[in-house]
Amino acid sequence: MEDTNITNAAEELKQEEAQQPEGEKKPEGKGLVLTSAQEELEKLRKVILDTNEIIKTGMGRLRLEKPIRSRDHDVNELVYDFTDMTGIEYTEAMDGGLNAGRVYDITYRQALSLFAKAAAKQTDDVDAKDILEQIGMTDALEAVQLATLFFNASTQAGRMRISRR
Repeated sequence: MEDTNITNAAEELKQEEAQQPEGEKKPEGKGLVLTSAQEELEKLRKVILDTNEIIKTGMGRLRLEKPIRSRDHDVNELVYDFTDMTGIEYTEAMDGGLNAGRVYDITYRQALSLFAKAAAKQTDDVDAKDILEQIGMTDALEAVQLATLFFNASTQAGRMRISRR
């Protein structure tokens, strides 16, 4: 609602400026302030859109270079969905490690634990312990990147939601 009001106000000012005869002097600073405000609004919109896109990609499949052995068979792909995790699953993953308690930071261990919990919830016949203990280094690197990207985007989205209140 507030965003729409800002957009409407910016559009009205643009129309006013367009209707002024060429050569007529604009009030000092008015255009500069509007341009600066519009630029900041556009930057904020881009951040919100980028964040939403990242959050949407919080689900997918990680094809493993090195299979994980679980219940007498090899698992070659892990399905993950960070958005399907519950609050307790999230806090269990984040409570481990030296960085526990720091709200806006995530360690590699926490990111891997977060990914393992998300993947274990979506992938049949595999649990988080199997993933944590057997995932290969290159697969772990990608899993950590996915979890960190999602964590940071979610944190940013949460900050924006809180600041609008």
